[in-house]
Amino acid sequence: MLVAKTAHNHLVSLASGFTEAELRRLQKTGAFYCPACNESVMLRVGIKRCSHFAHRKKECTVDQEGESDYHVRGKLQLFRWLKTHTSAQLEHYLPQIQQRPDLFVEVGKTAYALEFQCASLSTEAFIQRTSGYKSQGYYPFWVMGAKRLKRLGTSLFRLSPQEWQYLTVSESPTLYYFSPFTNELIKLEHIIPFSSQIAFAELKIFTPNSHTFSEWLTLHTSPSYHEGWIQKKRNFRTTYMLYPGLQHKHFLEKLYTLQIPPTHFPSEAGFPIPSAFMLETPAVIWQAWLLLDIMHVKKVGEIVNLKQIYMQFSARVRQKLIKLRSVPFMHSTIEKPLLEYVEVLCKLGFLSPVTYDSYRIERGYTVPLLNSDAFLEDGLLMKKWLDQAKEVTR
Repeated sequence: MLVAKTAHNHLVSLASGFTEAELRRLQKTGAFYCPACNESVMLRVGIKRCSHFAHRKKECTVDQEGESDYHVRGKLQLFRWLKTHTSAQLEHYLPQIQQRPDLFVEVGKTAYALEFQCASLSTEAFIQRTSGYKSQGYYPFWVMGAKRLKRLGTSLFRLSPQEWQYLTVSESPTLYYFSPFTNELIKLEHIIPFSSQIAFAELKIFTPNSHTFSEWLTLHTSPSYHEGWIQKKRNFRTTYMLYPGLQHKHFLEKLYTLQIPPTHFPSEAGFPIPSAFMLETPAVIWQAWLLLDIMHVKKVGEIVNLKQIYMQFSARVRQKLIKLRSVPFMHSTIEKPLLEYVEVLCKLGFLSPVTYDSYRIERGYTVPLLNSDAFLEDGLLMKKWLDQAKEVTR
């Protein structure tokens, strides 16, 4: 805690630039109290650690989490940066909801309750705190400590189940991080999961001295990881059957009944769509289920509508062969990724639109004869889809 009050209700902020000698004098002569719970706190003057206030009793009725030095340093650095160009307040207590965000930032007509989250936080606590801010008209803005960021490759990251709850979706699915060690603002955007915990994303780093809070939020990159996605799909083709879980086991059984080798699932399955974050099941698997189920009840030349596609998909969810991802406060419905995938199938020439919600099946899905054919077809279809997308945006 960096802000406490005196017996006369004057706030004392350790962000004010006290010297060590001044802090030592305050430590000896001052009596301080928590602005939220009014309990007595002590001033701890740090040499290796950041100076801070700490409750004499271990728990505060408002702040239940302990604070690491990493957390204290991080929110102090963020505050000093934000104070240069916004109306920022450090540990501003909100009595209406009995919450105290790390930073309270006002930009124009928008008030942000910024939480610098370094420790684990349960989904229940996340929902409670986020709901509190929303009830007062504040925009909850969650920034994770950069120590949580696990980079596996240029555009490949490991995201824990908990990290997904901090996802924001505006221009694209995005996560924000800050490193007090390197003083870097980090944005992970265009996040598209390949599997439950492995995701592709674009990483962009901002320096506080050169960028504003608004620029951190609004400056965007373009996704450029499609070659990496194809390579990951190639690896998936040859390895997913080695240690199959329940979902993969039933999928493999389905391929067996259709006399399709495990490595030869349809090349039209496994495309990186924007709303894929709504599903934990790998895109390859849930999209392949959709293709197999459509062609089980329909023939080339027949019409399929969105309701039928949704019913087929929902049946697989009920059977627990497709698993949805729980992302609190995401208002999109599961129809969104389905519609995005249908649009992919239209660009690939598998479907063609007839009405606003019905499509003609133009051809069957592609079952490669050899592994080399599968790898080649995956690349060709990805290129075709990307080329079609570019044509639309011109």
